Amino acid sequence: MRLLIGIGAGLLALGTVVSLHGPVALTAPNRLAVLSASAAIFPDPDPQDYSIFKEKIPVAQAESTLPAQTLAVAKSFLGTPYVSGTLESKGPETLTINLQQLDCWTFMENSLALALAARTTAPSLDSMQYFVQKLRYWGGAIDGYASRMHYFTGWLLQAEKSGYLKNITRELGGIPYRKKIGYMSARPQKYPELKDPAALQQIRQVEQRLNAHDWFFIPQEKIARIEPFLQDGDLIALTSWKKDLDISHQGFAIRKNGHIHLLHASSLGKRVLISGQPLAQYVRSQKGQTGIMVARLK
Repeated sequence: MRLLIGIGAGLLALGTVVSLHGPVALTAPNRLAVLSASAAIFPDPDPQDYSIFKEKIPVAQAESTLPAQTLAVAKSFLGTPYVSGTLESKGPETLTINLQQLDCWTFMENSLALALAARTTAPSLDSMQYFVQKLRYWGGAIDGYASRMHYFTGWLLQAEKSGYLKNITRELGGIPYRKKIGYMSARPQKYPELKDPAALQQIRQVEQRLNAHDWFFIPQEKIARIEPFLQDGDLIALTSWKKDLDISHQGFAIRKNGHIHLLHASSLGKRVLISGQPLAQYVRSQKGQTGIMVARLK
């Protein structure tokens, strides 16, 4: 295991993270994220994951902006196998890094975390793991199953508050997304960890927090109309038809032959790929998806 020591507010002032590998300087906008004063222990990496990490950093560094860097990393994952449930394991909740197998969520999260790590002056696996933890867990702190985000709107909300992106759905003409999120608490039997009453109560509190927020979406019939305003690297979250579920799928916008397509880890294609259809047609063709939310990296 490797120890990453947070230095509290001093990180913001000095722009460094101290690890056993030496100081890692953080450049703006990464200084927005401040480690807690307590030490964070990261698991030892799988050698193959570490090799992939080293391959991805130069890919990101060849670009200059966070959207371009993230999209470059995402494209470099093309062909990577789709595997669901890679974050689920027996025992206490721990930070899991798996760059060899991706689902639609971990594909986006790892691509962004790798890009953020590449923007530090001395990229290391420690810095990538730090950003994954910052993105994946409420407040960036691991404290049981319910501390991990299980609703993608929560992920968007925290990433925006951390300064990494802006939800631009409303600006694009989005309409209110009126839904009472509660899929997990209504089906605790689907999630073994929710046998714990405390975890179930924490999930209910998360759902209440998300339901208190004003959400907007672009209905599927209006996606073609806003396509000219979408940019390469925009985060696309596909809204669910289920009455108590927020998001059913996600990916990156990528322009191809004059149209926006979806770069995503596909459960049907069993790998990371670019949709054969333009985004508007793709969403209409997918059962269970009613429209999109759009977030833009800063």
